[in-house]
Formats: sequence, C-alpha cells, structure tokens
Amino acid sequence: MTIKRRLLITNILMILFPVIITAVTYLGVRSIIIGDDAQTRGGLLGEDRFDGAPSIPVLNFAEADSIFQMGDFVHITSEISLYHSALGDYVIVLSDIYRQNIHDFHNPRLFLPVAIIYLLIVVVLANILLAKHITRRITTPINILSNGVQEISEGNLTHRIKYSEGDEFDAVCKDFNEMATRLHEMVQQRQADEQSRKELIAGISHDLRTPLTSVKAYIEGLRKGIATTPEMQEKYLATIQNKTEDIEYIINQLFTFSKMDIGEFPLNLEVVDIGGELCKIVAGFTDEYNQAGLSVTMTENTEANVLVDMVQFRNVLQNILGNSVKYGGDMAEISCQNQGDNVVIAIKDNGSGVTDEMLSKMFDVFVRGDASRNNPAEGSGLGLAISEKIIKRLGGTIHAENVADGGLAIIITLPLHKGV
Repeated sequence: MTIKRRLLITNILMILFPVIITAVTYLGVRSIIIGDDAQTRGGLLGEDRFDGAPSIPVLNFAEADSIFQMGDFVHITSEISLYHSALGDYVIVLSDIYRQNIHDFHNPRLFLPVAIIYLLIVVVLANILLAKHITRRITTPINILSNGVQEISEGNLTHRIKYSEGDEFDAVCKDFNEMATRLHEMVQQRQADEQSRKELIAGISHDLRTPLTSVKAYIEGLRKGIATTPEMQEKYLATIQNKTEDIEYIINQLFTFSKMDIGEFPLNLEVVDIGGELCKIVAGFTDEYNQAGLSVTMTENTEANVLVDMVQFRNVLQNILGNSVKYGGDMAEISCQNQGDNVVIAIKDNGSGVTDEMLSKMFDVFVRGDASRNNPAEGSGLGLAISEKIIKRLGGTIHAENVADGGLAIIITLPLHKGV
C-alpha cells in the first residue's frame, strides 16, 4: 500500500473514529438513563426475552409513601430500595436526590459540554496514535536510505538496500541499488584503467630503453673509434637506423592506441566486398611473410559487403599475422564465412598457442608472451589491443581461441552492410 493511500485512510479514520466512539458512548448513556415515564421489564429496556415480566415503575420516596401499603422494602443502597408488593409486583424506589442527579445528567445542557470534552480527548489521542504510526512508516525507509548512503560513503560499494513494502520508497531503494551497482562498476573500471596505465608506462619504458641503449652503445663505439673500417662504420650506422625505426614504431603504436582510447581516431569507412579484399591482402602479404617463415593461405571465402576502413583493417591482419610469427607459427590459414547477419573471419596458425590465463588477456595493453617480452623488437605489446579497438569501432567483435591440434585462432565478426 502506498504512503499516499495510507495517509488518506488515516485522515478518514482520524475523522470517523472519534465521532463513532462519541456517538456510541452517547447512545449507550442514553439507553441506561431512565426518564420520568420510562419503564423497564426485568430491569432491561427493549429486550424481547423479558416481554412476559411484570411491570416495574420508577417512583420517588414521596410517591411510594402514598401508594405502597403492603409488601416488603429491601434497601439496596442508601439511595435505592426495592419494594415487593403482596401482589407480586416489584417497584424500584429512588431517593429524591439520586433521581434529580439522573435528570441533571440527562439534561443536554450538562451532557453536551461533557461530550465535547470527551470528543476532544478522543480526537487528540487518535491523532497521536495515527501520527506516530505514519511517522514510523516514513522514517523507517528514510533511516534505511541514510544507512545505505553511509555505507557507500565509507567505501562499502557492495552494500544493497533490502526494502519491499510496496510503497513509493520501493522505487527509491531500487534506484539507489542501481546507482550503487553502477558506482561499483565505475570504480572497478577505474582501477582496471589505472592498472592498464601502469602497465603501459612500464611497457613503454622497457621497450624504449632497449633500443635506446643499443643506439647509445653504437654511437659511443663510433665516437671512440671502435669501428675502424668503413664496413664496420656502415654496420654500426645501419644498426642505429634499425633501432631508431623500432623506437619510431613503438611511438606510432602508442600514439594510435591513445587516439583510439579517447575516441579521436577518425575512420575512413567504405562499403567493400570483404572476401575479395581479403584475397588481395593475402596476395600482398605472401612474399613478406614467406621471408619471415610464415605461409599464409585462404582456405574458405565468400562474398560479403561490410562497412570498414580498409587501411585499419589491413593493420589488424598485420598485427595478427605478426603475432603468429612471434609465437613460432609457420603456417596461417584465413577463412571468411557468412553467418546470419554477420561475416566471420578466422585467422588460425599452428604456433605454440597460449595458456588459458593468457588467452583471457590477449587484447589487454602490453600483454605479451615471454618470448616477445624478451625481444621487444618483435612487437610493442599494443598490436592486439589496437586491433580490438579498431574492430569495436567497426561494430564487430574479436576474440582468441586455442586450436585443438595446436596453435591459436583469432576470430573476427563484422556486421553485414544492409544499405542500398
């Protein structure tokens, strides 16, 4: 029951309850007051079961002196007597003072002030009781909410309010719990982002330190004349150039990731037949990856129009195939299939695969296997993280699976383009 309805019922009761009590009391008093002409049967007025009882008139002592000549008087109190005549009739005899008191009480001019005072007392008591009840119904959920806010402010983000009285506070408590849930998720996400930033800084520091150390060492060798022949000098300079390119690649990857992370990386979207484009990409990659010891082939293909940025999608494939090279794969198979409203692209290699723990972290920043971590030139640790952000920007999904007979599979799902 809602609080609004409770208040309505309470107001009605606050009005009717005192009136009913007063009316019942007044009628009850009137029913027991005996007037000048009142007669009762068997001592009770209006009871059908006393219809055959003898009449008992009400008289005062003065009337009794002239009427009753025979019979016995029984004095019940000093003011009331009972006379039993020889004929068997009973007569109640009241003293003049007692009879006058009854008439005075029956007088409306005296009864009305008493009734009003009584009514006021009943109204006040009823209001106090009902107001206390309503106050408790309101303050209880407010105290529950206050306690919930206190728990949240003290850092207990798992605290939830339990309230099910079916009134307006139900919605408030539900909203409070939803707010606490979202706040908890935001704090967890913030902690995860903070951890990612720490890993990013550590990874960048590690990856930049190694090539910079090499550059510094080779420059020092040139300055000290260690490279005494033109061939050695050329070798030193080539190494410095390669290490510089490694540093540039890491910085570019970091720049790309940062732009995507804050949503300021523009995509040049176009509708393409992804199956045909995959064939072109694989053909262009064949010689490059053959030199790296990886054979890339298309095993299954289909025509499917999707909305993509082909430059960034090509970078995604390069990141995935480069990952296959790092983990010892010598063969990669690419398939493209229609599945309902999506196209599914799978890139499978026969490398060493990864552990189940690593599988769930494949697309986190700076998560790499031991082999690539020991050799930063093999990758920046941002490739798959960037790939995930690109695919999500394209409205798709990407995840990794271990292949049953060894190796790793990266599964990309993109929505089919249904435009004209």
